[in-house]
Amino acid sequence: MSNKKNIIFIYNAKGGQWNYLIDTLHKYLSPKTYECNLCQITYDLKMRKAWKDFIEESPHDYKFLHLEELSDFGLEGFINDLPICLEELNGKHNVLIDKNEMNSFQDEFELIESLKKKL
Repeated sequence: MSNKKNIIFIYNAKGGQWNYLIDTLHKYLSPKTYECNLCQITYDLKMRKAWKDFIEESPHDYKFLHLEELSDFGLEGFINDLPICLEELNGKHNVLIDKNEMNSFQDEFELIESLKKKL
């Protein structure tokens, strides 16, 4: 039996290069009004090294989604709960890290420690 889990992170941001550019500028020019702490703590101009290493070394499968992808995966019910981390198990989605906890993290290391405890 495998302990591999399906983990889904949903950013409170739209995907795509144009949105990435706008979001990056927003993060630096007005960080207090930026609405996706998941983006804020895991990305600078690229994925932060500690976060990237954690994901790559993990035995679990990770999926990263943006706002416009929710309906593609039947996750529209979480639209007001972003950013969020879910575990997909037997077709159901259980919250691992809710919006409040996600928004409380100061950096990627706090997110990683929380995940280590829960996974």
